Amino acid sequence: MLLYGCSSTKIIDKNPPPYQPRLSMKDMPGKTTFYFSINADTSALQDKIDFVKSISFVRIEIVNQKDSVINRLDMKQLEIEGKTEDKEQKALSATGFINWLIPPKLDIKKLKYRFMIFARNQFFNVTKTYDELQPKEQEKEMQAIILEPFVENVTVNSADFGAMAKRTKSVDNEYCPTSETFRVEILNHNGIPVWISGYGSAYLQVLTPVLPKETGDAHKYIVHWNGMQSNNTPLWPGEYTLRMIIPAKPEAYTTTMKFDWKTNGK
Repeated sequence: MLLYGCSSTKIIDKNPPPYQPRLSMKDMPGKTTFYFSINADTSALQDKIDFVKSISFVRIEIVNQKDSVINRLDMKQLEIEGKTEDKEQKALSATGFINWLIPPKLDIKKLKYRFMIFARNQFFNVTKTYDELQPKEQEKEMQAIILEPFVENVTVNSADFGAMAKRTKSVDNEYCPTSETFRVEILNHNGIPVWISGYGSAYLQVLTPVLPKETGDAHKYIVHWNGMQSNNTPLWPGEYTLRMIIPAKPEAYTTTMKFDWKTNGK
């Protein structure tokens, strides 16, 4: 049984984690989403991999200006992914998110947010202000990889969808969690996917590098589409949205473009 909830509500991080996680929050109308991730790969100490492995959940305490806890959120559905070679753990990551419905008239910019990582049978605490959980201005302006989408080789019943990826900066411990390195979705006017590349495919559970690797380099991603929906029926002519994704960790790269489908014999 986990014991917590002592009478003190002061924000004092007496027990910081041995390795710093990546923490952030994203605001939306009426709610905000908290994000947590920590990665350890072959370049990390074995102790860091062991630490990530021991994480069972993350608790977020929301604290007001009087240092009183006004809400607690438990992020229990962490996504644990890793790579094992010769029965030895070579890399491991733990990621998760949780939504918080913001009470009316509450100024979330004046609050503090304590992330309590339960690992090794104890809590490790990291407290952040609202500003500290926001992406830095330079990160907002420039993604690590810029995607330029395109459609080519369109015939009466097929097309090639792709994106030219250009790296602008490096990202520590970045990877794709499976052998799927690029995904394309066709969305109808309601935003519902009617075709997803690789639908029904079984991808290898291996850590795959995100291309391009080096700053300044480019890599062309492309997938072939056969004019069908995921249910194996022809796609009706009309305007659709293409969503193209590099499913990277700790953050995916996404771009969209309009696609007017007039062929398939119509």
